[in-house]
Amino acid sequence: MSRADHISVETRVVGGLVIVVLLAAVTILYFFPESTDAHFSWTILPRATAIVIGAGYAAGAYFFARVVVEKRWHRVQAGFLPIMAFTVCMLAATVLHWSRFHLGSIEFFFWTAIYIVTPFLVPFLWWRNRGSASPDVERNDLRFSARARWALGIVAAAGVLASALGFLLPSLLISFAPWKLTELTARIFAGWSMLTFVTVLTIAAAGRWSATRILLESAMVGQGLALLALPRMWGDLDLSRPMAPIYVAGLAFVLIVSAGLHLWLDRLSQRQTEAQVQPGSGAKSAKQIN
Repeated sequence: MSRADHISVETRVVGGLVIVVLLAAVTILYFFPESTDAHFSWTILPRATAIVIGAGYAAGAYFFARVVVEKRWHRVQAGFLPIMAFTVCMLAATVLHWSRFHLGSIEFFFWTAIYIVTPFLVPFLWWRNRGSASPDVERNDLRFSARARWALGIVAAAGVLASALGFLLPSLLISFAPWKLTELTARIFAGWSMLTFVTVLTIAAAGRWSATRILLESAMVGQGLALLALPRMWGDLDLSRPMAPIYVAGLAFVLIVSAGLHLWLDRLSQRQTEAQVQPGSGAKSAKQIN
């Protein structure tokens, strides 16, 4: 294979190591959320918080699994800078709430080491691979129109600002969260929100479906697992708060929309490829997503 648009060996190796760490976290947080006092870097209550974080880590494990097996850098590159933003938030939350952690435990050691190293390691891997990027490796790729990219960018910028505000003022998140949060867990969720909206920003910058597909699939993994866990989380939901039913309905709605969007864009991509292969068939080429 040509080195154009390739993923470096060190990126694949790091991706494999990250998968191991993330799956260990998923096992504890998603499947055994009541055991965080003994087997995680800090005690997470209520268990709904641990379950949702575990679902998020499962989404990350899926992303890095694709990094390990993927052949083309441009299909995964949009996920790296958002991960850097997320790890910076995690490190800042750790420093701000140092006393909440199980200081001296092996779990705390790994947590702290990971979030000290990754804010530097992730952008290094992005920089290491960026020289191989090629914008023309998939000539039949679906391109987002300027209007769609601007819309995504505006939504993402607003979301990044809201996430930063939530991190700086965790009481805002605590006041309307669908279940009880502490300042630490509010800041953790603000970090996850930052990851989401920086991802949308990088998708807008990339402007094509091939750079979006894996990120959307990763998000769907997290959404699906969170939805499946709702029966286990139900007792923690504060149904007197408007955000509780909004969270439940919104989770299902976003997953359905994400799945539908994925199917639609894949179908458009397939049609465009067929139109390029058989230009005389009368098939229409969908070069832009409006």
